[in-house]
Amino acid sequence: MHNLTILSLVFLFSAASALFFGGGGGCCPMPMQSCGGCGRKKRSVEERQLEFPGIVSKDGDMLCNTPELKQLMIESMKDNAVDSSKALQWSLERHDLQRYVVVCSENPFVYTVRSETAYCGSRKENHYCHAFAL
Repeated sequence: MHNLTILSLVFLFSAASALFFGGGGGCCPMPMQSCGGCGRKKRSVEERQLEFPGIVSKDGDMLCNTPELKQLMIESMKDNAVDSSKALQWSLERHDLQRYVVVCSENPFVYTVRSETAYCGSRKENHYCHAFAL
């Protein structure tokens, strides 16, 4: 009788562990291998060139849409960002061009400006300058 009790308890514990604790095999089946041909297929799409209406520059210079301003920047930029900023602002005022904001930095930066706005960017040695019409 003692052996029967022990055998019953062992059976009960193994059945309970399989029912309540997952039995060590987990509860989810293994995922199926993908067949590679299922699902949506992408069609090739040609990359289209972006067009920016209102840009005057035709030579591919995306940093400047005003040739006169570009020439003035090249002539006015100095050896460092501070001197370039002052010299460029002075040159713009002297040439009585539109009112401009001039920004010079040792690091390149990203900006957004409306296409009908006169703007220009240039680099000299270790710094960059950008001018935007107000």
